[in-house]
Amino acid sequence: MLRSIRRRLSRVEEFLPIPITAERFYARAQQHARRTGGSVGSAIETLAKNLSDSDLDSISAEFEQIAFGSDTTARDAAKREVLAAAGYAVWSPPDEESMEKHGDEVRCRASALQSGIRPTCEVGN
Repeated sequence: MLRSIRRRLSRVEEFLPIPITAERFYARAQQHARRTGGSVGSAIETLAKNLSDSDLDSISAEFEQIAFGSDTTARDAAKREVLAAAGYAVWSPPDEESMEKHGDEVRCRASALQSGIRPTCEVGN
């Protein structure tokens, strides 16, 4: 009886608009994997497709904090590795001289590359 109630509550929670955390997301992925008989990794991919951009950003930030803590160098290296594996150009921070010369365009392109999108900056000098 108690197991049935917990199962029903977990199904209801999946459809309630409650803030998602990394812990809740991972628990849902584990439940999904158990129900479907798949792996947790494939469940994460499936569930991540249904997240809003803001939820995905907040979960990503939580997982980054869990994985890297305050080590921004390791975090940035991992991001560059993932983007390179996905076929994006390898991004490195702009130097001082290029920022002075092409500041707005460099900031726009850097922001786009960090976000994993193709830059479409048309900034005139």
